[in-house]
Order: sequence, then structure tokens, then C-alpha cells
Amino acid sequence: MRLRPYADADLGLTRRLESDPGVVGHLGGAGDEEHAAQVHQRRLAGVADGDLYYVIEPEDAGPVGLIAIWRSEFEGRAVHELGAMLLPDFQARGVAGAAFDRLLPLAVARGVRVLHAFPAVGNGPSNAILHKLGFTRGVDCDLDYEGRPLRCAHWQRDLAAPAP
Repeated sequence: MRLRPYADADLGLTRRLESDPGVVGHLGGAGDEEHAAQVHQRRLAGVADGDLYYVIEPEDAGPVGLIAIWRSEFEGRAVHELGAMLLPDFQARGVAGAAFDRLLPLAVARGVRVLHAFPAVGNGPSNAILHKLGFTRGVDCDLDYEGRPLRCAHWQRDLAAPAP
């Protein structure tokens, strides 16, 4: 598997991810073409600002998802947030964990010390992988996701601590 930086050519992947209920069902549902174009532009702007957006490409397939660490805000302070999206055929196959293992050294090299993640409380697979990757679950919280309220599990991992 390889990670490559997210680029303008990845609009098609974003369309596939953002329109698939199996990918975005826990985030309020699938979006339309306009929504995908807006998400694509936000990701490109994030890359330009130094956020880590990477396309996941297994050796035997084209792009199957993305993994990212971007600057965000939580409880009035700046944090680094982790997120990943995979097409349904590549979920529950160890792809997200392998992608995280490849992204982690890039994050540390950029000075990221603590990662936060905020999957929906009801997103069992995402919560399970964060636990497996050594994140610690904190108090659940209510966040705004693209104008919609979302009940989230707050996970955190200190990257300076020994690996799990």
C-alpha cells in the first residue's frame, strides 16, 4: 500500500466517497455533486495550508480512500484531528490501520504531538479501530458537522507515548 498526497485529480475519489451511504452514513448521509466539489476544494486548501491529506492506494487497486490529519478546534483550543474514509469494499480489511501506520511518521515529522479523532458515537467500526490503534476514549461530545449536530466519541493519542 502507498499513500500519496491528495491533489486536484482526486475529485473523482471525493465524489465516490461523499456520495456513498456506506462511507458517510454516520456523518448524516450522502452528498450531491456540489457538496463533493466543496469538500474537494476544502481538502485542497488544507493541503496548501500544510494539513496532511493522503490518498490510500493498495498495491492491487487504484485509490480506495483517504486518510488525513488537519488542524481543527476543540473546546476553544487548536488540535490535530485524524480522519479516514474508505470505499465499502475496502472497509474491515486492515486498510485504515495500515494507512495510519504509514501516516504516523509523517505527522510526527511535522511536529504533531497529540492526535484527536471524533467519530460518530454509533460508528462502531471507527471507534473500534481507534481503540486498536492506541487511542484513549474520553467524554462524548456534540459537534457541528457541516451544519448538522453530530454526537461524537472523543478519542485522543499522545504520539510521544510508547506505541501500543
